[in-house]
Amino acid sequence: MRNSAIFLTPLLGSIVLASCSSTNDAPVVVCGPDDVATTNWDVVATTDYEASWYYASVDPIPTTAFVTDAVGVEGAVVDALTGDSAASTAAGAVGVYFPNGCATATANGNVTTFVLNDCTGPLGLVGATGTFTATFDVTDGGVQVQLAGSKIAANGGTINLATSGTLTSSNGQKTLQASTQTNGTGPDGNSAAHNGMYTLVWPTGDGCATINGTLTGVGSGLYSGTSTQITNYVTCTNKCPQSGTATSSFNGGSVTLTFDGSSNAQCSASNGTSASIPLRCQ
Repeated sequence: MRNSAIFLTPLLGSIVLASCSSTNDAPVVVCGPDDVATTNWDVVATTDYEASWYYASVDPIPTTAFVTDAVGVEGAVVDALTGDSAASTAAGAVGVYFPNGCATATANGNVTTFVLNDCTGPLGLVGATGTFTATFDVTDGGVQVQLAGSKIAANGGTINLATSGTLTSSNGQKTLQASTQTNGTGPDGNSAAHNGMYTLVWPTGDGCATINGTLTGVGSGLYSGTSTQITNYVTCTNKCPQSGTATSSFNGGSVTLTFDGSSNAQCSASNGTSASIPLRCQ
């Protein structure tokens, strides 16, 4: 998924509004105070990229593997899942999630190391370059996975990946509950540092997932401490964001981005400004 370039444009007086631009970088609209609108998108985009790396790491693990040392749904005995076998499964499937030979993955014990080179990947990931690790540990009925990596490029941003999650599965649907402290610079050039929790839910092998979460500690300066609420944000491989909202709330107002599957996000702010923001989707 690729997004619009967004710039800060000074207006009359002391108020600074965020100017959203088209794919040719020509300023066309205004929405939101200072850099809240752009930071909102940078945080959402960073979370989307993080989710894509989770997805590539854990989606290959078969749902039957969650039934350890037991009889499977068709009567076959299921081998116990281990951290080592989860890591091997993730490494073996790297070409499915990052095609065209752009990525390699190796398993060493319960750790899979992914090396990306300008990769287009799952859930709208574009231009990913760098190295990250996925560390797997199996619990009763679930899998714990920790992702880590420094200065991973993704669609113009640079991300320091620091997050851990617990994967569960039921009736062919997987749920990842993640705790994230990822930071770095988002694709629009703002700090994407945040803390918080979110859930990633998807049908196995479907290619789409839904994110819901609350992220805090966002923003700087006058708007430091901004929180971002991501609600029913549906992200898919090779598509624009299908639906959902992302609202950044700060002392004195809020900015909401709404996604509808088109190549534009609708921006509305509590100061009365609104805009249709072009997205550079896949």
